[in-house]
Amino acid sequence: MEQKKRKLEEIDASFTKSFIFQSIKECKRNLSDVAAARLVDDHIKSNSHIFLSDGFKGKNEKAKKKKQPLSHKERKRLHLESVDKVLFKDLIPLHKLWLEYTTKISPETDSVARVDLHGCFITVCKTVHAQICHKSGIVIMETQKTLTIVTEQDNTVTVPKQGSVFSFSIDDNIYTIYGNNLLFRPGERILKKVSKFKNISI
Repeated sequence: MEQKKRKLEEIDASFTKSFIFQSIKECKRNLSDVAAARLVDDHIKSNSHIFLSDGFKGKNEKAKKKKQPLSHKERKRLHLESVDKVLFKDLIPLHKLWLEYTTKISPETDSVARVDLHGCFITVCKTVHAQICHKSGIVIMETQKTLTIVTEQDNTVTVPKQGSVFSFSIDDNIYTIYGNNLLFRPGERILKKVSKFKNISI
């Protein structure tokens, strides 16, 4: 009886080895028979895991890879930095939202310097570009180097920040911003310290 039991265990072990061996060969076709047999022996002796696929590794590496932001050329190609024809009257609700937003802004210099200008009614007080001096309108787009506004005459004007001085009002208080201090992307500018903003004469 004992001998029969031992024989059944040997048959079961042999079947297990064969099954594991075939599974390894199916998943790792480039693996030699000798290497596959060693994996089987190591597995049985140490009860260690056998990874039949590298799929999880690739998935983790893909997850760790950060998505890169679009470059300037890509944004330009996708027309993300261009504005279609917009009427001034259509932007009035946006300006009203901006006025509500600014009621929460402290009138101190640091808060005003970081204010989001989208929806702001802004005036170009001084500029080295004479053709756009004294233009006023609602800001519909801000990039690192420019402000795009729509005037009351429904004209879309792109104003370079560098070499320009802008003014706008919050709660009947007039504020002046030097464009040379705004040469950041909107999200970056909001995080800048006040000490970095300096008055620059034009």
